[in-house]
Amino acid sequence: MKVFVWLGFIILLNASTASAQIYKWIDEHGKTQYTDRPPPPDVKAEGKRLNIKSSPVTGGHGPTKDVSDQREEFDKRRQERQEEDAKLQAKSEENKKKCIEAQTQLRMYADSPRLTIPDGAGGVVYVDDDLRQRKIDDANKAIKKYCK
Repeated sequence: MKVFVWLGFIILLNASTASAQIYKWIDEHGKTQYTDRPPPPDVKAEGKRLNIKSSPVTGGHGPTKDVSDQREEFDKRRQERQEEDAKLQAKSEENKKKCIEAQTQLRMYADSPRLTIPDGAGGVVYVDDDLRQRKIDDANKAIKKYCK
């Protein structure tokens, strides 16, 4: 029971403003009452006025900044967010292109019966089954990576 009384008292203290007064008095049932109003006139024992001073409410963010500083910080954060969004958009576009390229290569290596690739010396080389399978595996890896 004492816990509830103390809990009620703490709640009243937190809810009070800086200039509010708290009164403590005992009602006709013998229970201690805490209120922000003086006790009723029919109370036998005299009510006790508690001098409780609450601390001023602060944001805890340090000194306040004027509107121009706040606006400047807001604009800076917005600019950073826009730059990051632009980077993400560019990355997304790049991944989309790589995805399409990987899908095209997969189709080419899987569907073409006779395939030739440049050998680097101006000639062409026919793709054998081993090289074809390696290229298909590479294309599947690229699809998993870029096609999300």
